[in-house]
Amino acid sequence: MKRIALAAAVIAAALALSNTNAFADTSALDFEGYAVGTIHLQDGWSSSGAAGSGCAVYDHAVVANTVAPASFGTKSLRMSNAVTSGCFSDQTFSKSLVDEAGETSAVSNGLSGGVRQPTFEAQWDFASTVPGAEQPGLSVVASPDRGDGARMSWVQMTDTPSGIDVNFYDYQAALNPGCGAGDAFVFTTVASGLARSVPHTIKVYMQFVDGPANDIVKVYVDGALAHTGTSWEDYFRDCETNPSRPVDSILFRTGGGAAPATAGNGFLIDNLRLSSGPLIGPPTSTDACKNGGWATFNNPWFKNQGECVSYVAKNKNP
Repeated sequence: MKRIALAAAVIAAALALSNTNAFADTSALDFEGYAVGTIHLQDGWSSSGAAGSGCAVYDHAVVANTVAPASFGTKSLRMSNAVTSGCFSDQTFSKSLVDEAGETSAVSNGLSGGVRQPTFEAQWDFASTVPGAEQPGLSVVASPDRGDGARMSWVQMTDTPSGIDVNFYDYQAALNPGCGAGDAFVFTTVASGLARSVPHTIKVYMQFVDGPANDIVKVYVDGALAHTGTSWEDYFRDCETNPSRPVDSILFRTGGGAAPATAGNGFLIDNLRLSSGPLIGPPTSTDACKNGGWATFNNPWFKNQGECVSYVAKNKNP
């Protein structure tokens, strides 16, 4: 019996390790322990504009939920673009990870730190505060960041007549070598017409690869891969003649055109999870894909065990 118990403990420990070592640092929060009102200076968050000491007083706040999905609990972060500005550092930044992620040469300027990792992942749920109707002009943008607005990616949640859309911008250096007169920012709608009556989940996975024009960004919507693109690394290199930036947090921003009628409403954001970590994979045997092993790999990512097994078979017999 002791041998059986010991074996079970060893297996359990091995499984626990295999499911956690994909990330060096992870932060998860649901706003339940936060005070209602501005999130500025709560638990490492920054939102100086909403607190009244920025370019504008933004409509960003922790609220007690009255119309929210059950999975959002009793409190959420609510944001609208009733008030906007062209500023960045006074908008809403999540708490930072201990370990940043970025290329070896990326410059943090002391804003992020820890042990630099090659991958970053952010996931959050969002829902409309007006599930039965459109909020014209509603838009909130989320960007992986180092804490000052030096964004490395861009994902927009916006309300449209046909439902909620998720949009993505990346910077494709090949379209504008050397940052000349052209525009290398590419806009892509990765999901459209999403129902307002239910919450949705966005996940952004970034793989930072040393050298130009080779970072990988994957955007998932409601658990499905919606788009694969790249980061903004070459914008910094080509247009600002600076190295790329590391990331350790998410900037939630309301810029561009204001939609005053969204004041007090907008989107609820909850169940935020941030992670940074090493590359895990690729698998070299089909056994590595079994018993949930497929979910521990991020180099490459797999949707299920079958996809992992197929990858191993294809690469053993090209």
